[in-house]
Amino acid sequence: MRLIGQYSIASGLRWVLGLFNVFVTIGAIAVGAALIASLVAPSFGAGLMDGLRGVAVDPDAPFEITGRLTLVGAFLACGFTWWIINRLRRILLSVNRGDAFEIANVKRLQAVGFGLIGIQLTAVMLAIVAPQAIGQSASDYDFSLGSWLGILVVFILAEVFRQGSAMRDEQMTTV
Repeated sequence: MRLIGQYSIASGLRWVLGLFNVFVTIGAIAVGAALIASLVAPSFGAGLMDGLRGVAVDPDAPFEITGRLTLVGAFLACGFTWWIINRLRRILLSVNRGDAFEIANVKRLQAVGFGLIGIQLTAVMLAIVAPQAIGQSASDYDFSLGSWLGILVVFILAEVFRQGSAMRDEQMTTV
């Protein structure tokens, strides 16, 4: 099996990421709709949180701010995931064309890094508010050094791609 081009590993991976992106988009739309519905009708949001707690729905229960923050966090997590997947798909498309070290991939890798930072910050917020929204005590954020180091590696790879792009441009201008 080939690594680049049509029917390659890169094109297969791009296809799989596209499939994941469909589910992430559906999740973002569902969470966004629930967030908007909870802003328009707070009783809907309160009922949603009661359902997540596993208790009988009380139509007169107030919808607390932690519930809204949980929905905002879930929407942000879906949005950041969608953002990252789309940038990775574009990188794979340029790899399939045989032009991995184009300057646009530097920006895409940086965008992936910022998206990963957004996911990590959203995880911190959700670790605090989501348990409270369903009636549990706040959980501790599980600091993952590997995740933060992975973000650093993505930014380092962006700089490697910048150097590769400069070298490719220099090679193309050399006669």
